Amino acid sequence: MRNQRIKSDYLVSKLLAILSVSSLLLVTVGAFQNRDSKAWGSNHVGKPVPEYVQGDECLFCHRNDIGPTWQKNSHLLTVRERESAPEVAAQLKSNAADAEFIMGSRQHLRFLKKDGYGRFDLLNVQAVLGSDQKLEKYVDLEKPVWDREKYANRCAGCHSTAVDPANRRFSAYSLDCYTCHGDVNLEHTNDTSLVLLSKKRRSDVKVITSLCAQCHLREGKARSTGLPYPNNFVAGDDLFLDFEATFSRAGDPKLNAGDRHVWRNVQAVAINGDESISCLSCHQVHANSSFKHRRVLRAPICSECHLGNGFKQLMRYTVHSGLCEY
Repeated sequence: MRNQRIKSDYLVSKLLAILSVSSLLLVTVGAFQNRDSKAWGSNHVGKPVPEYVQGDECLFCHRNDIGPTWQKNSHLLTVRERESAPEVAAQLKSNAADAEFIMGSRQHLRFLKKDGYGRFDLLNVQAVLGSDQKLEKYVDLEKPVWDREKYANRCAGCHSTAVDPANRRFSAYSLDCYTCHGDVNLEHTNDTSLVLLSKKRRSDVKVITSLCAQCHLREGKARSTGLPYPNNFVAGDDLFLDFEATFSRAGDPKLNAGDRHVWRNVQAVAINGDESISCLSCHQVHANSSFKHRRVLRAPICSECHLGNGFKQLMRYTVHSGLCEY
């Protein structure tokens, strides 16, 4: 009798386990079914960084069309050598004097030094520049401190190329061709449609939006790591399989106009399925130019930054970022 009870209890527990797994599968399948209408692209979350074609290899063939302008491109200059701003770095002293690299925008600069392969230490000192690019002031210059973890945990995903999700080390500082063009098929020399963003392959608005949003959609984070940048995103992936973004930011009146513009555009494409406009409709990446931006047809999205009749008046705003500490 006791053995029958044990056997019965065992069968019941197995049945419950099967039902639990079945329920979990149904929930998982349901989640994917709910996403089917927007699901697309590949997924490299948590996987090793692929053996991609590096920028020097790309420039061997593209030295005449891309080479002349790429050295001044803002994507290549997300991290640059200290000598690029000698007058700003000249006043660094004591243990801050060994800064080797500079990171930042036209108004705020940060300082870096190598810490082994694929790692930077980040200095707490900030240089604040005026509209004329002249140094206005330093922040925390009198108490310089090097941080070994902050760059890897906050900055690496958008200021360097191919961050290994296992150890947060980057393959190259600054942004290489791989960041936007992905893992390029070597047969593209015979068929340029094999390369993302080539003239034959720049019509997929979801692809373009995802690869731009990986860095420009600030304040998002990877669900798998909790880091404020994607987990091994490769151009052509669906960014939002793992990258979590709170799209209420798109309607936040306190957010600066530039960032709000990005949130609204990404929301329109990724959430609402509007594929009428992409980042490349207005922005030229290689040329580092706003020529297309000035020529683009007037649309409601332009009112994020432009005011008045014909959008001729530009809204003035200041960009702040808690993540980037300015």
